[in-house]
Amino acid sequence: MLKFWAWLRSLFSSKTIWVDKGGRWVRRKRYSPATWSLIAFMLLLLCAVWGAYYYRVTSVADSLAAKASVADSPFIDNKEYPSLDKLEDLRLADFVEAVSIPPRPPSDITVSSDLSLDLTPPPISADFLVREIEDVKNIKKDEIWVRVTKHLYKLYLYKGDKVEKTYSIAVGKNPGNKERAGDHRTPNGVFTVQSVENSAKWTHDFKDGAGEITGAYGPWFIRLRTGWKGIGIHGTHDPGSRGSMVSEGCIRMLNDDLNELKKVAFRNMKVVIEE
Repeated sequence: MLKFWAWLRSLFSSKTIWVDKGGRWVRRKRYSPATWSLIAFMLLLLCAVWGAYYYRVTSVADSLAAKASVADSPFIDNKEYPSLDKLEDLRLADFVEAVSIPPRPPSDITVSSDLSLDLTPPPISADFLVREIEDVKNIKKDEIWVRVTKHLYKLYLYKGDKVEKTYSIAVGKNPGNKERAGDHRTPNGVFTVQSVENSAKWTHDFKDGAGEITGAYGPWFIRLRTGWKGIGIHGTHDPGSRGSMVSEGCIRMLNDDLNELKKVAFRNMKVVIEE
């Protein structure tokens, strides 16, 4: 054991040697490789400790600065909000007071206090009507006609230039003007009614696994002259489909709404369909 410690001490000891410097002998100390390795290791360890300490100090400083900036923000009201498990014990008035909305930032934009909704349908767009636009311009004052605005899922019943009734509808699954049979698009344009047919007993397979559905077209089918086969306005077995793009190209309505429309529909009645 003593020999081991003597050997270990010799690794980190220095030896005195004499070096010839041009005729002049100089005494120097020579350290073993183990000593130099220990010195290098200690330097590396010191650098690592200093780097970790510096990173820790800067991280804490950045965190404190971020919290201070959030606390000073005009958009934070610094209130304590109730936890979710206590919300059920709060009255509505208490909840509104506890979770009040922070003040809005200053803005140059002025918001009108008039919140009334303008339900007037948009003006007829002429880009898709092309040559048939004159047919719309020449509508008589007391003429009954129908206008369908697909992106609003609305059917408007007009008398002259006045809207008599508005109905919620469903339209073709795909947007845009019809280009080919089976593309599930509702055609755009100015059309006329070809016929009003009793469709109460008609069936249709929607290819959804349910098979043939009786009453799929509702009580009436108002067939349109569009240049495409089988396009019309009809009822539905699925009232919840209104307000969506779900049909194969026709226009769906509630059966009760269709019964109302059927009372005023007639052969050659004008029907305008726009995107």
